[in-house]
Amino acid sequence: KMNNAKVASLNITLKDLFFKYLNVTQAFHKLNNQQQQVLALLLYYHYTFKKEVTNDKILWKLVFDYDTKLKIREDAVFGEKGLNNSTLQNILTTLRMKNIIKDNKVNDVFIPELELKSKNFKIIFNFNIIDNG
Repeated sequence: KMNNAKVASLNITLKDLFFKYLNVTQAFHKLNNQQQQVLALLLYYHYTFKKEVTNDKILWKLVFDYDTKLKIREDAVFGEKGLNNSTLQNILTTLRMKNIIKDNKVNDVFIPELELKSKNFKIIFNFNIIDNG
């Protein structure tokens, strides 16, 4: 039962959902804002392409394709300049070093369980209090 739960309902665009998801879970993955933005956009394009591409290998190939990276550079909000290619490559390298990206796939741990066509996504933190000290 969830009688003592604090619930916040937020209206959000699909693109923003992935960034908010990473933002809320930041304490667990420790990514900075730029890394979160790039990962959020990778997750967004993964979700978008997944609607039409069922083959996982082709799906990830599309996500890491040159054209998708161009879209990520356009979509990312990095001050006045936007996101240049070398900065994007550096962030992707960092995400690989942190094992968030492995073999040009995002680690499943970072992919929110979001049903295709769903208009609702919940993150639930269940705090089990083990000590009253």
